[in-house]
Amino acid sequence: MDHSLIIEEVLARPQEISWLPWAVQYFFFIGIAACAALYGCVLHWRNRDLAKLEHLTLLIALTCAITAPLALTADLHQTARFWHFYAYPTPWSWMPWGALFLPLFTGVLGLWFLALQLKRFTQKSYRVTKWLALASALLAVGLLTYTGREVSVVQARPVWFSYAFPVVMFLSAFHTFFALLVVSLRGEHRLPRKLAFAQLWTLGLLALVILFWVTGDTLSGVAIRDWLAVSLSARYYAAGWVALWILSIGASCVAWCQPLTMPLRILQALSAMALCWLMRWTLLIQVQTVPKFNAQFNPYSLPAGTDGWLAILGTFGLWIALLIIVRETVNGLARRMQHG
Repeated sequence: MDHSLIIEEVLARPQEISWLPWAVQYFFFIGIAACAALYGCVLHWRNRDLAKLEHLTLLIALTCAITAPLALTADLHQTARFWHFYAYPTPWSWMPWGALFLPLFTGVLGLWFLALQLKRFTQKSYRVTKWLALASALLAVGLLTYTGREVSVVQARPVWFSYAFPVVMFLSAFHTFFALLVVSLRGEHRLPRKLAFAQLWTLGLLALVILFWVTGDTLSGVAIRDWLAVSLSARYYAAGWVALWILSIGASCVAWCQPLTMPLRILQALSAMALCWLMRWTLLIQVQTVPKFNAQFNPYSLPAGTDGWLAILGTFGLWIALLIIVRETVNGLARRMQHG
C-alpha cells in the first residue's frame, strides 16, 4: 500500500445559533431602560423644576423595563428553568446576577414612578423618592455591567471578547434614549435642543469607541477585521451602521440648530432606534454565524414565527401598548383628580 499520499476529508456540520432574536430585543430595551433610570436620577437629585421631563424619562424607563425581561424569558428556551437561578445560585457566573438585578430594577423603578405620580396628584413630596431614584440608578449600573460582561467574557467568540463591547452597548442605548425624549417633548423648544446636543456628544463618543475597537491590536479587533475581510454580509452590516450613524448625527445636528417639526422628530427617533437595534443584531446574532468549532460559516435565516419576525414585531408592539396604557391611565387619573 502506498502511504505517500494521504487524503483527509473534513466534514463540517453547520451549527445552530443559541441566542435568538428575543435576546436582541432584551438588550435593546434593557439598555434604554437603564440609561433612562440614570438620567432620571440625575434630574431628580438636581432639584430643578423639570417634572415633565422626569415623568417622560420614567415612562420610557418603566415600559422598557417591563418589556425587556419578557423578551429575556422567551429566549431561555425553557422558561420554567428561570427559578434555577435562585434555587441553585452560582455567584461566579454573570447570569444569576442578572436574575437578581432585573426584577429588583423593575420593581424599584415602578415604586419610583408611583411616588412621582402621588406627588403630582397630592402636591406632596416624599423623601423616600430620592432614595428610590438612587437605588434605580445603582441597579441600572448593575444591569449595564451584567448585560455587557455576560457577552464580553466569552473568549470562544473573539469578536465579543473586549471591554469595548459593554461601552458600545451603553452609548448606543443612551443616544437612542435622548432621541426618544426629543420626540416626546411637544411644545418645547429649549429642552429638545439640549437633548439633541447630548445625543451629538454620545454619537461622537460611540464612533470613537468603535474606531478604537476595530483598529485596536487586540484579539477582538483582529477578529472583527478578519470578519469584515472574508464576509460580504459583515460589510453590509457595517455599511448599515455607518449610514444610520450619519442619518442620526445629521438629524441631531439639525435639532440642535433649530426646532424640528414632528415628522422630523419621529425620523430622528426612528434612525436612532434603528442604529441601536442593528448594532445589537449584528453583534449578537450575526457574530454567531462566524465559525466557532467548525470550518464554515453557520447560515442563519430569520424565520417568520415566534422565534423570528413575530418576536421582533410583537415585542415592539408590546412596548408601544405599554406606553399608551400607562400614559392614558395616568392622564385619566389626573383629569379625575382635577375635576373632583
